[in-house]
Amino acid sequence: MQLTHIRRTDLNLLPALAVLLEERSISKAAARHHLSQPAMSRVLQRLRATFGDELLIRAGSGYELTQRARLLQDELTVLLPRLDRLLRGEPFNPRTATDRFRLCCSDAGSLIYASLLPRAMAREAPSTQLELTAWNDRTFEDAVRGKLDVVIWANEVPPPLQSEVLLEDEIVCVMSAGHPLAKGRMTRERYFQFPHVLLSLTSAGGDPVDDMLASLDQQRTIGLRVPYLGAAVMAVRDTPLIATMPRRAAQLYTGRAKVAIVPAPFEFEPVRFVMAWHPRTDAEPAHVWFRKLIAETARGLQRP
Repeated sequence: MQLTHIRRTDLNLLPALAVLLEERSISKAAARHHLSQPAMSRVLQRLRATFGDELLIRAGSGYELTQRARLLQDELTVLLPRLDRLLRGEPFNPRTATDRFRLCCSDAGSLIYASLLPRAMAREAPSTQLELTAWNDRTFEDAVRGKLDVVIWANEVPPPLQSEVLLEDEIVCVMSAGHPLAKGRMTRERYFQFPHVLLSLTSAGGDPVDDMLASLDQQRTIGLRVPYLGAAVMAVRDTPLIATMPRRAAQLYTGRAKVAIVPAPFEFEPVRFVMAWHPRTDAEPAHVWFRKLIAETARGLQRP
């Protein structure tokens, strides 16, 4: 078997290369790889010599990947986990594993999983790490690039990500405990008599509630726009505002605010919360275990 290039190459450079390509920043890659910035710069120079390519090129205040680097990144996301399994030489064992799992979800999801997952992981895999990441407009791209292991989002995720439904939730209306509609029956007519909170969870600024209302030729008056579910609940206190959102998300914050949760006056489709991941980790034992743990946690949330 002719493996001339492998014999000439330091394979320890490959994890550093993966981090550099993910971060597109020498300083950020150095921090993640536990090296000084000058040391990571020297690593980049060795990688450039190894592959005969610049890999990262200056673009404004940051770096962009060369075409060769993009191809390498796709290869590394598949190759490195396989090499790790090969060198580990044994099936994944949660009791002895030291893996780091990266999960991204909304603010409400972070509250749920930050309170439940660490306990389950400490019990089953005490030496593993959990990294919770805030949702942003690059989340799906980060999952494709290998910077995230699992994403939790509502209803749909883009290809090539695979997904599994974790749970369904009903849409409710949240308002101040002293709101005129807090104790009486909410009708469609009264719903439109008050200002509303728009949840702009992405930079596009839209809210699925408005899409549904538009299909009924209805439009609500927006009094406030917020990027977080928790902010929507806290904002309605002592105001005439109404926030229309998933019940479980609202319940997470009701202990901090004197608010009322009442049924919505429309037959909204239930929100389907899905867990998404890249196909390259579909059969990776560590990731299979982690996704199973997330699914079990979600099933626990559905029990009375």
